[in-house]
Amino acid sequence: MQPVRGGFWVRGRRSGLEAGPYPYLVPALSFLLLFVYWPLLYNAWLSLHEWNLVSPERRFVGLANYSGLLADPGFHRLLGQTLLYVALALVGNFALPLLLALATLALPPRWQDLFQTLFFLPTVAAASVASLVWLYLYLPAVGPLAQLLRGLGGGVPNFLGDPAWALPAVALVANWKYLGFHYLVALAGIRALPRGVVEAARVDGAEGWPLGRYVLLPLLAPTLTFLFLSAVTSALDYAFIPVEVMTQGGPFGTTSNLMYGAYQEGFRFFRAGVAAAQAVLLVGMFAVFVVWQYRLLSRRDGYEAA
Repeated sequence: MQPVRGGFWVRGRRSGLEAGPYPYLVPALSFLLLFVYWPLLYNAWLSLHEWNLVSPERRFVGLANYSGLLADPGFHRLLGQTLLYVALALVGNFALPLLLALATLALPPRWQDLFQTLFFLPTVAAASVASLVWLYLYLPAVGPLAQLLRGLGGGVPNFLGDPAWALPAVALVANWKYLGFHYLVALAGIRALPRGVVEAARVDGAEGWPLGRYVLLPLLAPTLTFLFLSAVTSALDYAFIPVEVMTQGGPFGTTSNLMYGAYQEGFRFFRAGVAAAQAVLLVGMFAVFVVWQYRLLSRRDGYEAA
């Protein structure tokens, strides 16, 4: 047995094939092809057909599923509710973790550890269990929130039964469940700021808004970019289990979104072609954010310029 370039062994004599490091990539590439790219291609092909998941025959309908969705007022409503979920995720998983991280760093060190633990605890709970806990908290008759509001002399809204309250109530659960992860990312990003650069800027007279605008913000740009785009791209994923456990899209479909709507079309109404077309449109929307993330992170302006 002799080693050849790239770490591979052959029997007898040195192999003329220089495989290099590429064979080591085969397992990972096979996994990606089998479980990521092949399902995406199959889903795109399925979106051009009419199929009920049961029949052995699939009827080719071309772009009819897409044109039907774009002309459907229900799809437009799902799109609006999707944007509302994303907007609430930006508040709960971008702005709020950043503010909490800044507030934590202003505390004494011993209190910082306590608040880090408290904020991260919901993240370790299973999403289904957290949804059941909040389902109990939201009960309009005997739930703790209802009793607290009655004790304060206020009215008690039907959090999950009133269309005006249902979507924010579900989004609150999703954001609360995953706030800890985004909070720790923000905290680590702020702690990693080079103190020498900040102190040098202060020696030069930069304080207040100029210090934040021209020194701190560019240094923190990679962390902010990651937090922003992860909050956007994971908003519907975070909300899926709370929607399924707490409302199943109701009341009157007001807590559904494009991801949950695709699931319902495929596995409850058995319209696989429509569900696949809806999934393709959703992937296309978020692909814009992924490309934007790649372009922003590839610049690496922040730390390299510093």
